[in-house]
Amino acid sequence: MKKILVTTDLSYNSKPAVRFAIQLASQTGYELAFLYVNTSFILDPFSALTFADLPETDTEVLKKDLTKFIHTLYKQTGKKPGKVSYTAESKLNVNEAIIDCAVKLKADYICMSTRGGGLVHKLLGSHTNEILHVSPIPVLVVPKYYRMKSLTSVLYPSDIEDINTELPLIKKFAAKLNASIAVYHYDYFANEDEINKKLSRIDHKFKSEKVSFYFKKLKPEISLLRHLQIDIMKTKPSIITMFAKEDRSWFEQLFQSIKTSEKGFDTKTPMLVFRK
Repeated sequence: MKKILVTTDLSYNSKPAVRFAIQLASQTGYELAFLYVNTSFILDPFSALTFADLPETDTEVLKKDLTKFIHTLYKQTGKKPGKVSYTAESKLNVNEAIIDCAVKLKADYICMSTRGGGLVHKLLGSHTNEILHVSPIPVLVVPKYYRMKSLTSVLYPSDIEDINTELPLIKKFAAKLNASIAVYHYDYFANEDEINKKLSRIDHKFKSEKVSFYFKKLKPEISLLRHLQIDIMKTKPSIITMFAKEDRSWFEQLFQSIKTSEKGFDTKTPMLVFRK
């Protein structure tokens, strides 16, 4: 059975990830492992207290708080829990605790909420942003303004260069949801014969009842992110997938734009990010 590690700090901002995970599990039967990392014991550097002065944190109390928080959300969503588990820890390094827990539990995905204004306000929040850069496990990123609905479609913006290995990963994820996959590729030279033939071969090789391709000419006066944003608003996908690749500019080009000038970027659609 597939397992998703869902992180929460028991705050309002962490609720979208829990709701999304509940929806995803209701459609797939995935096991949900909820994790609460308590950092309230972190000392003020100007305080006279030392770690030796601190009482030992009662993880059972933390676990009860976590369980109550999750049960309340289940009631609000009208969904019944499937196979779930709860882990509560007190750690200084939240990111390390999340990765360690995901590896220990053999999680297939990590699910986290964004903070602030979602993907356009500080992009992802410090913890989520750092997790994306180090996690060996795919990360589901859920914006602040996500609203629960049936998950039926996946939008996959692709540079096409590694589609042979990327598309099967997306198909594997989408299959459990019986979701369609729309592959979007933007190219300045999409209309040139050589490029057009290459794209046609890809379409012929991978197109299926559930997989569709959309090859679009990239206009110099419009950013790559803006092209994508327009198509997201038109198609309203359930999930957007991305591949973070350190050696290629596709992912960074998109997300640098989100972090800087593109203030109108979609803030409702969850993202599944694979680190390559």
